[in-house]
Order: sequence, then structure tokens, then C-alpha cells
Amino acid sequence: METQTIRVMWFVPPLLAMVAARDQRSMTTHAIRNRSSDEQFAALVAGEVDAVVTSMDNVIGWNRRAGPRDFRVVAQIERTTPLILVARAGRPDVCSMRGADILVDALDNGFVTALKVMLSDAGIGADDHRLVPAGGVQERLEALLARQGVATLLGPPFDGMAVKAGFARVATVQQSYPAFPGQGIVMRTGSGAHGLVGAWLEDLERARQVVQERPSQARPAVVAAGVHIAAADAMIALNPPSLRPTPDGVALLVAHRRALDLVGADSDYEAIVDDSLLQEHIGEKA
Repeated sequence: METQTIRVMWFVPPLLAMVAARDQRSMTTHAIRNRSSDEQFAALVAGEVDAVVTSMDNVIGWNRRAGPRDFRVVAQIERTTPLILVARAGRPDVCSMRGADILVDALDNGFVTALKVMLSDAGIGADDHRLVPAGGVQERLEALLARQGVATLLGPPFDGMAVKAGFARVATVQQSYPAFPGQGIVMRTGSGAHGLVGAWLEDLERARQVVQERPSQARPAVVAAGVHIAAADAMIALNPPSLRPTPDGVALLVAHRRALDLVGADSDYEAIVDDSLLQEHIGEKA
């Protein structure tokens, strides 16, 4: 059987991809670590990758940009994405972000939307802080450690690295918005990569079932990829109950945009998610 190769971009290797890689025989994953969601957008538009792993909110923003507007989330690969606001000492809560330079990936889409809502809920308007593009999670940590900003959103294990360097955990997105969804697999529906992505989803679903039913068997694959065992267990705990994007999570993303009066506030589930590959390849029903 001929081996297929799927080209994927992500910020860090996701749990299910690491577990799936252990048993992949008919498919290999050519993974590219990206430094920003704008790189993901450009690569999808240029046809340089078949799919990306990213914040599902990006689809809402990307479909409002000039160019193709056929971006869809085809699967959700973690129950939620842990997002922790970390800041320099002396900034103990969200209210203390007034006047701060906050490092972000992109200004108008992605996890920054949840951050903006957190700030707004704390009474901090758009003119009361500055958002500074600094790249993906690793790049934001490096910038923070270089004293280029006051605060940023980080996820494990990067938040722990920041704390060890003297920064403090201020708040989490999950505390404020428990339904916040995990990252999604995003592709262009007009790209012609449906077969590749569908086959990859089959591998990821098998990996999801292994993590769910036999987590002790999944752990070695994650540790072998260079993840510390504590971080591996934290990732395993976020295994999704299904690859189908959660309607509540998608609705929360839209509600956040509505609260901020951003473009895409009129989106619905079908405008963001295309679950046809899940139905076709793994029998996942709505």
C-alpha cells in the first residue's frame, strides 16, 4: 500500500497526533511548527499545507478576510485549550492589566478574542491597554522573558516556565468561560485535500479511543515525543469525548464576538464547522 503524506501546521504537536504517529502505517504526517496564525492562513491560501491545528475562532476571522472564504473546522482535537493569563509581579488580577502591553498572536482573531472579553468583563476597554503581536505561544513566552511585554496568554507547559522565571498566573479563560472549546483542525473545503484529511481523522479517532480507554498505553507515545510526564498526563486529561466540535463551544466563540461587536457575530455552527468528513470517515453524527 502506498504511503500518503499529509502536510499540517501547528504551534505545538497535539496529543492525538503524537499518539496516532506511533501506529501510522499507511499515512505519515509532515508537520511544520508555525510562529503565528497568520502563517497558517497564508499557508492554507497558498496550498502549502492540507490542514492546520489552531483556535477555532480563527475560522471566523479568516472567512472575513480578502481571499478565499472556505475555511472550516473539520474536527476538535482537545476538550478545551488551557489558556492562562500570566503577568509580571505586581499585576495580581485582570483589573491590573489597565495600561499594560499584552503580547498576542494576532490582533483580530484566535485566542485574542477570549482575552478581549476577559478584559472587557473586568472593565478594561480597548483604549485602556495595548495588544502587541508577538507570535505563537513559544514566541510569546520568549518575548515575555525578554521583558518585551507585561502579560500574555500561555498554555502548559509554557505558563509553568513563566512562573519559574518570576511571573505570576493571573487568571484562566476556563475559569471565566467553562465552555471554551479546544483547538480544531481547519482546512479549506475547496482545497481538494478531503481524502488526506479524512484519512488523518481516522488515525486521530483511533488515537482518541486509545487515550480514552487505555491512557497508560498512550502516555509512552507522548513522553517519547519529548513531553514531560506531568505535561503528558495533563494533555491526556483533555482528551475530547468526540472529534465533533462542540456546539456549546462554537456558540461561545460567536457570543464573544457579539459581545465585542466584532465581525462574525452573525455566524452560526454551519458557517464555522463542516462535519461531513467526520460523518464519512468515522461515522460521527450530529
